[in-house]
Amino acid sequence: MRLQQQYVPTAPPEEAYYLPSSSPPPPPLPPRYPPPSWQEPSVALQSSKRSNHVSSPSYPAPPPQGQKFIKPANRIRPVNHQGQNSFYGHNYEMIDKSRNIEHVSRFNVKSGKPKEMLNPQLYTERRCTDVLCCFLFLIFTAGWGLVAAIGELLVQTGFRWGDAERLILPTDSAGRRCGGSRGRSYNLTTQPYLYYFDITKCISYSTAIGGCQTPQICVSRCPSKYFSYLQLQNPTASLFDFYESVENLLYCTEDVDKNSIANFAILRNYVHQKKCASYTVKSAPVLGRCVPEILIGAVDKFSDLQKSNISLDTLKTMFGDDGTIPPDKAVNDSEKQLLKTFLAWVNDHTGADEPPAPFEKFRRDICLCNKSISYRYIGQVVNSEGVITKVIHDLLKSWWQILALVGGAGVLAFLWTVILRILGGFMIWTSIFCIIGVLGAAFILSTALFILFLVLIFVRKRISIAVALIEESSRAIGHMMSTLIFPLFPFALHLFVIILWGTIAIWLASSGVKDCRTNNNHNITCDCSTTPMVVLNIDPKCTFFGLVKEKKTIFWLQLYNLFLFFWMSCFVSSLGNISLAGAFASYYWARNKPQDVPSFPVLRALGRAIRYHLGSLAFGSLIIAATKFIRVLLDYLDKKLSTTNSQIFKVFLSALKCCFWCMEVFLKFLTKNAFIMMAIYGKSFFVSAKESFLLLARNCVRVAVVNQVAGFLLFLGKALITLGMGVVAFFYFSGQWVVNGIPRVDLYYYFVPIILVLIGSYFVTDLFFDVYKMAVDTTFICFLEDSEQNDGTIEIPFYMSKDLQRILNKKNEK
Repeated sequence: MRLQQQYVPTAPPEEAYYLPSSSPPPPPLPPRYPPPSWQEPSVALQSSKRSNHVSSPSYPAPPPQGQKFIKPANRIRPVNHQGQNSFYGHNYEMIDKSRNIEHVSRFNVKSGKPKEMLNPQLYTERRCTDVLCCFLFLIFTAGWGLVAAIGELLVQTGFRWGDAERLILPTDSAGRRCGGSRGRSYNLTTQPYLYYFDITKCISYSTAIGGCQTPQICVSRCPSKYFSYLQLQNPTASLFDFYESVENLLYCTEDVDKNSIANFAILRNYVHQKKCASYTVKSAPVLGRCVPEILIGAVDKFSDLQKSNISLDTLKTMFGDDGTIPPDKAVNDSEKQLLKTFLAWVNDHTGADEPPAPFEKFRRDICLCNKSISYRYIGQVVNSEGVITKVIHDLLKSWWQILALVGGAGVLAFLWTVILRILGGFMIWTSIFCIIGVLGAAFILSTALFILFLVLIFVRKRISIAVALIEESSRAIGHMMSTLIFPLFPFALHLFVIILWGTIAIWLASSGVKDCRTNNNHNITCDCSTTPMVVLNIDPKCTFFGLVKEKKTIFWLQLYNLFLFFWMSCFVSSLGNISLAGAFASYYWARNKPQDVPSFPVLRALGRAIRYHLGSLAFGSLIIAATKFIRVLLDYLDKKLSTTNSQIFKVFLSALKCCFWCMEVFLKFLTKNAFIMMAIYGKSFFVSAKESFLLLARNCVRVAVVNQVAGFLLFLGKALITLGMGVVAFFYFSGQWVVNGIPRVDLYYYFVPIILVLIGSYFVTDLFFDVYKMAVDTTFICFLEDSEQNDGTIEIPFYMSKDLQRILNKKNEK
């Protein structure tokens, strides 16, 4: 932004010099030239104040023909275009070395554009930045798409592309599907459930690299109680109890003969070899896998009721017995048939208000002692339908109400931004004084009250700046409503990246070759996926020994897949940030708001980012992705070496994980501000990161205050909107609030839609407020640049709002 400053010509000092020029000779000298003597402008000004008349301005000596006048003290530079303040046919631009106004020219305006710009940020001359990293990003992305083809290239090494069913269906550590069979290789039809020795090993980032690091076996039933193998080390326990516990409560791999476990020492050896589970928890089957009941909150008991030979003893076992329910022998055959009839009605009921007529006789005949008992345990039968089925039923009945409430949260989030624009200052100061009042009411916290009061006195001006910036950000969003819709674009890209990464990860994790060999000493391989066939006239039985994997190949491909996932997800986030930053910067640097704000500001900012700054985006996201990747590797290393007894190593590893977490937080802060500076000036990543960091370091107190104030308001908005929609959902779905014209829904678990409304409201509100936070950050950096580089003169005016000028006690000259 080359801004003009009117130059009052004066006589040159001795150090002035001339440069050759191709300019035409100057015109004839003015009549009042030359002046009688040389005076510096400041001296001449003081003389004029002391005298009663205004002295005539002095002029420099004319340059010789064919040369230009250069004054080093003030670095005067001729400008090519003609202007009304031209002297000798030239228009001069003066830069004062004492004010270091070189930064005024940070907007490298394109040639041919006027210097006095209505919105200089739009006309900054840009060029492609960090091109090398852009090519590197494209190469890695192309390689990500070729991972699938690598499986075909490695076919000679025993590698085959994955079978996703191996992960979707329950499969043990040997690659066999629980509840299935394959010819004579294996038969697990009586063991339909998959049991994890330690399911907590599956809840980690490292699972994406090396899979679930715990043995997995197929079992006929899930554990029904909590058990630890340490319970069997009691020396006073009888040998019979020991054998019974080992047989009924212990889960081991199939190569372990439980009859060989004669004492606790042998058992402990098997546990340390990970051939037996060290503990069990009460679990229930979910999608064919034994999941702790504490994770799902209930057990699907209805399927047990549908089994043949149902009896009252089974009901008592499942639901408890208070002594009033008679045993099976007290019920004759006809009454048993009535029970089956009733259970069939429970399974197929379609909302009927009353059970079949024969049930009343059944109730009278069975429950002679206590009428309420029959209703109680039969009611439990009715309400014990599969939890998943009931949840799906509730969602199908209440999906549009859930969407309406989540959409209402989005409307409230938008209204919150409007409220901040109008009442932002009032809300902030009210909240601060409320906190002071609460602390003042607590005598013990009087010291904290005194400290907070002193801090408030010293930062009150900065709080006023933060309030003005928040209001300015609200105005920017109000004039550019497309910024609120734009986050849907990076959200869709994130969803695509997650699906792509998950698909490749599943294919890789399920890759391998079945190891099938004949049941004899010849150990000849065979194809167990087909019917048994004769191999060299040897016994045709073919046995499945496991799934052979190229572990190194799959491991490195999983690492590559995970790294690309981090890089792509960070790149998408960076693209969204720089697009929003470019839009809000175009609003701030508009001379007349909102007239000079360009049309489609977000799309134009997105186009500039894609055209010029893909390399810088790739470089910034690469730094964050590498930090995330190192953290995952440290977590994986921690899981693999968890059995080590070295406390020094554990402390060192924990310290590394903490350091890289802190590094990731700092790099996110640095890259975000670098992208904002890049959106303003169009420079490379390193230059933008350096300038933004130094700018914020010079204004560290302002940064802290603005971040805390904005963060508090956004947290308050998220909490109020999310909890408010949750309360509305509770009163509506629980039936305590009936609205005329809105149908009432009867649900099994009304807390399910309430939870979904809370989660959806939070994410929608967070989506809106992320845009708001980006608006505040961009406006803040633009404000700091504006206040440091401009001085409010006609030539270099402020672009900030009048409220900010008033707070800083500055104003633009007319």
